[in-house]
Amino acid sequence: EHVSKNCNDRSKHHLDNQRCLLYRDEKGRLYNLLLKNESAGLASTWKSLLLSFSGLQAMIAITALARVFSCVNPDENSSVKPGYLSIVLGLILYEEISYVGLNCSMYIRGTPSIAAHTLISNFDSDWPRKIVLIGMALAAVQIQGSNLQHYGTVGSILLSILVIAANLGSRAWKFMKWKPVDNGGLIAPLVSIFVAATTGFIFPYMGFGKIQAGGKAAVQLVIYNSIIVAFMFVISDFDAVQNFLVVGSETCNQDMTNIVLGSWFTFTVITCIFAALKIEPPAPHPDDDDRILVEDQTSPVGFKVPNFPDYPFDQKLLNDERAECCSLRTEIIIGVIPCVLFGFGVVVTGIMEVVSHADKIVAEHMGGDV
Repeated sequence: EHVSKNCNDRSKHHLDNQRCLLYRDEKGRLYNLLLKNESAGLASTWKSLLLSFSGLQAMIAITALARVFSCVNPDENSSVKPGYLSIVLGLILYEEISYVGLNCSMYIRGTPSIAAHTLISNFDSDWPRKIVLIGMALAAVQIQGSNLQHYGTVGSILLSILVIAANLGSRAWKFMKWKPVDNGGLIAPLVSIFVAATTGFIFPYMGFGKIQAGGKAAVQLVIYNSIIVAFMFVISDFDAVQNFLVVGSETCNQDMTNIVLGSWFTFTVITCIFAALKIEPPAPHPDDDDRILVEDQTSPVGFKVPNFPDYPFDQKLLNDERAECCSLRTEIIIGVIPCVLFGFGVVVTGIMEVVSHADKIVAEHMGGDV
């Protein structure tokens, strides 16, 4: 079985998720088998973003951005476009919209380490965040008042809300110690993001980092932050605030949006208070310097033996797979011929344009001389 099929089940004791992957050489010596790629750097960036992630900012962003859906109806006599929303999402809410795919992989699917994620994932880059920002930028440069700008803005905001909710939901899944979902299949990443977003909409406050305190402190955290979110929800109804984020949304009828968001706000407070009551306070325990296994994100299974030497292997060696239907020479021919034809077509088209432009210039000069 592939090592990446191992998953962390946080509903069990943490010791049950500890495992190591060893390599034995011809002399019988044992080594920690580690992945030789940039997973260590990715793990460092990911952990720093987890630390700086603000659940309160995420909740305020969802409530403020959701007001744009009052303008979805094409019959409205208003058109929306992103104001400073690209800057707000790209800079202020950078942690809240980053690495949603990685968060869902680690928490929803139970992937044991960053190294395992790089093995099973075909997309190492943070594409959801990039798509959101690119969508905002493209909507901003469209013709003022056009349907393309209007729906581009609404679609980008919808995607940003889903990304923020998925990040909240994946963290809530971890803190509530639920079992991981199925880790296999081509659509597993999309399924995990959908599950995380649904969890984020139902239990958003459970994605707050300090919810792990459990007990009375967790309930107080939900109550205090819900009050702040309610206050900011009222503030977001001001025209100046809406015009700053999404230009044009201040002219739309917000009555139905207020009803829906108010109902959702009440629902989430109730669900999160009951969920917070089930969070057990962490039991304090001293650090053990003589642990058999230590966490290492470059291990495909997440742990290694500290007293064993490391044996890093290159991930590129695992990707040297050739098509069984044809030889390497046939693959080269199949790949080169379309590229040559495409390049030849581009060159010929350029030459024809130059010749056509030259003919026009000659015709103009000849006509002038006559």
